[in-house]
Amino acid sequence: MKKLASVCLFALVLGAWASAAVADPGRGSSTQCYVWANNASPAVGVPYVPSTIYSYNAAGRAGANTVTKTSTGSYTVTCKGVGGGTAWGSGGHVQVTAYGSENANYCKVVSWSTGSPDFAATVRCFSPGGSLADTRFDLAFIW
Repeated sequence: MKKLASVCLFALVLGAWASAAVADPGRGSSTQCYVWANNASPAVGVPYVPSTIYSYNAAGRAGANTVTKTSTGSYTVTCKGVGGGTAWGSGGHVQVTAYGSENANYCKVVSWSTGSPDFAATVRCFSPGGSLADTRFDLAFIW
């Protein structure tokens, strides 16, 4: 009986330590930013502010979300002020979807980072045949 009580106590402590709520007690689950990357073919290396009507940033800064095309079909999305900071490191969940009915292109998140004050994600979009292709897309970052 004593051994069973010890095992149960250990499991309880381990479960509490590993729970998501303990990982960052000051931050609840919420949408931190979303963007509609409405310009599929901007100039390479020049950040643009995506449609402000269809974008959101929990930090509430005007123009806080930007999209930068890095090459054909490759983009970096940055949302200022909604990262995890250095105290808690990276986290969150990111979703991306190609936008528009004119083609069957698709997009995916290659990587994302929240370890600094800003959130950043790398997105790549492809044609149905698998080649990189410039595409409009929607992205959501949820903590």
